[in-house]
Amino acid sequence: MANQLRVTELDFDTIKANLKTFMKSQTEFSDYNFEGSGLSVLLDVLAYNTHYMAYYMNMVANETFIDSAVLRQSVVSHAKLLGYTPRSRVASQATINLSFQEVIGGSNSAMTLPKFAKFTSAPKDGKSYTFVNTEQRVATKNANSYFVFDSVQIKEGNPVSYVFTYDAQTNSKQVFVLPDDGIDTSTLTVQVQKSATNQAISTYEKAEDSTAVTSTAAVYYLEENRLGKYQIYFGDGVIGAALDNNNLVIVSYVVTSGDAANGIRTFKLSDNIMPGATVALELVTESNAGNLAETAEQVKFTAPKSFIAQNRAVTKNDYVALINRNYPYFDSVAVWGGEENVPAIYGKIFFSLKPRGNYEITQSEIQYMKDYVLKPISVLTVTPEYVAADYNYLNFVVDVVYDPRKTTKTAGGIQTSVYNAVVQFASDYLNTFNNTFKMSKLVRAIDDADASIENNSIKVLIEKRFRPTLGISKSYRLDFYVPLKKGTSVDRLYSEPSFGYIDEFNIERVAFIEEVPQSFTGLDAVEVLATGDGYTEIPSITVEGDGEGAAASAIIVNGKLKSVVVTNPGANYSAAVLRVVGGSGTGAQLRAVLQGKKGTLRIYYFDSNNIKKIINANIGSIYYDDGYLILDNFKPTTVSDPFGTMIFKAQPNTNVFSTTRNAILTLDSTDPAAIDVRVGAVTS
Repeated sequence: MANQLRVTELDFDTIKANLKTFMKSQTEFSDYNFEGSGLSVLLDVLAYNTHYMAYYMNMVANETFIDSAVLRQSVVSHAKLLGYTPRSRVASQATINLSFQEVIGGSNSAMTLPKFAKFTSAPKDGKSYTFVNTEQRVATKNANSYFVFDSVQIKEGNPVSYVFTYDAQTNSKQVFVLPDDGIDTSTLTVQVQKSATNQAISTYEKAEDSTAVTSTAAVYYLEENRLGKYQIYFGDGVIGAALDNNNLVIVSYVVTSGDAANGIRTFKLSDNIMPGATVALELVTESNAGNLAETAEQVKFTAPKSFIAQNRAVTKNDYVALINRNYPYFDSVAVWGGEENVPAIYGKIFFSLKPRGNYEITQSEIQYMKDYVLKPISVLTVTPEYVAADYNYLNFVVDVVYDPRKTTKTAGGIQTSVYNAVVQFASDYLNTFNNTFKMSKLVRAIDDADASIENNSIKVLIEKRFRPTLGISKSYRLDFYVPLKKGTSVDRLYSEPSFGYIDEFNIERVAFIEEVPQSFTGLDAVEVLATGDGYTEIPSITVEGDGEGAAASAIIVNGKLKSVVVTNPGANYSAAVLRVVGGSGTGAQLRAVLQGKKGTLRIYYFDSNNIKKIINANIGSIYYDDGYLILDNFKPTTVSDPFGTMIFKAQPNTNVFSTTRNAILTLDSTDPAAIDVRVGAVTS
């Protein structure tokens, strides 16, 4: 025991103490004073050295595994072994329609919109951004001398190009580093020219699946190097074609700001593509989907899941991983099998997408996802089908009481802090598929917004938006995906904005829809669960519950209780039990259906005296427990919204609710009415 040295403790003080204990156990140092000698300094050096080495080896061990690695270069290196390339910055993109009217007498029959034509955005936060189209387009002249380019996708950033000369002696690995930061690799184009004197050019594609690459395939590989730069390299003549000496490698791409240019709606063409022509530009979708490069933590999360997918789509997670990898323009992706659909449809896989910073996805993007992202990797017998995201927009009315003695902020400052807390809550917990709203978390976030906040109360409204077909009678179903609270005379489900509707006198009225205010607590119907047998007389039906006045009568056919007629619905029932009494038979079982399960919608307007008039007393129904409403034969003539959108707002009947499949909870940050913060101060 005297010659043993403890090696399990690795902090400095314990290491030094262990060294002293070890040396004191030696006969040469049995009576030595370590504290007052020069040997104590040597022990410090030994302890420091051992401590540093232990820390270094611990960090080396951490960097050996992707789960514990801290350095980005280590994470990227591990991801490379899993066949994963970290996502670059993603350029904000907008869609526009562009047309040119040629000068009178022009003889052009076709016009080319060149790749990387420049557009300038309206200023955002004091800065204008350059956008470019990433594909060349050709249009022919129409009868009105217009050249029309529909659905042109433009991306934010500055285009750059480089030409590298391949030298087999100095660059035997055929690696070419792209020197810029902020590259959007989805815009990367790689071409190989035979030589400076031979103009023959081949376009190379990015290799996604090495098992499908032949020895002559014109492909390149993309990876992030240890310095954080992207680099490309080429095949070795076995997996992809190798370069020949003196080949010219021509690369072009867009260097972008990422998410800084999201949310811009105004653009103008900067380049003079057709001199003298009149240019018209129409916005289709505002700029959106810009994003920063993947962080080390995001790479650690995504790389293993991408590896599991192995570039084929079998499970739902495979689809999610491959969509995010091959088209990184979405905040969230939902995938579910046909057997999970309602109704079940076998042989299909359904997917839904939430665009980054936006709510609508273009038809061209949907088709691209089907044809180029999903079909090549799907099982042959499974057909991918897109389902539009169904948004539940949350509105918050927040009442806050604060103590002015505990803060230097004004009421306006408290209001701003609470508003920002709600926005941050939405960013953390909403805007994705399969998410859950928990009132307790929002209450906590608001309480934490400032130390002076004494209490808060929150009213949540769920907003459904839809665009009815004007002038045509149709039925609509709107799902809230959460049980709804029954309305009262002062607080009920309602629609906005106003819409035009023809009344019984064939007059168009400025109309609205509301929930009919009533108690909804009587007996609506009786379900016969079991008919029983042997009834020779009509039995009496008793109704027991917390309400009063309900009555019903039985109908007997061939000794069986076939149905029950409600003769008086009564009122104020939250639960009811029905019993069959007398009649000489047995076995009949009944279940009460209360009116509270269903509400009514009506259309109304205000006359010239501001008196409410009913146009249609029953235009639809609300199903409270199941959380949806139906409009029957709804035929508006106009909607007083520029986009023809109507809105229904209702209160959920629970403080915790979730979404599944294509449903999504979101906060529309562009809606000034989405967050209403009211601040009051304690009075004593």
